[in-house]
Amino acid sequence: MKLTRFALFATIALAAALPICAQEGTHCQDVAGVLMTDIYAITPGQINLGPSFGDLGGAVSAQILGQNGDGTFNLQHYWISSQGDVIKLHQAVLKPVYPIPGNQAIVSVPWGNYIVEVIPGGTGKWANATGTVSFFGMADFNELTLVLRYRGKVCFNDQKAPPPS
Repeated sequence: MKLTRFALFATIALAAALPICAQEGTHCQDVAGVLMTDIYAITPGQINLGPSFGDLGGAVSAQILGQNGDGTFNLQHYWISSQGDVIKLHQAVLKPVYPIPGNQAIVSVPWGNYIVEVIPGGTGKWANATGTVSFFGMADFNELTLVLRYRGKVCFNDQKAPPPS
């Protein structure tokens, strides 16, 4: 009877440990927060800079690389954590929605219309990070303001979970 209980316990312990062993070295975490900026400089060829708060706290900038025939925009982001680490991001495509008919100066960004990929190549804890971050918010090109919420998941390829940003 004791041997049967031990075998059952050992089987359960082994089964519980398998997912941990399969993910050894990679730890993912949900991230969320907000960013804002003066968008005066978000014009082709220019770069802006604004604060970001939350799990990716620090500063972020964006550069419009061009507009596509379907009305979407190609952007490159530059994100620096509050610790001074670079978060490397793949070029993103923004699919804007114009909430006020006939007014192209006010743009809304629904969840899913603006997703940025975190790619390896940053610095510090971000050197081998991967993941995606999605945005939601609004830009007013009349008032030159932008406020976005962000959320996503970032995975770190290391032996321990990174401390919160």
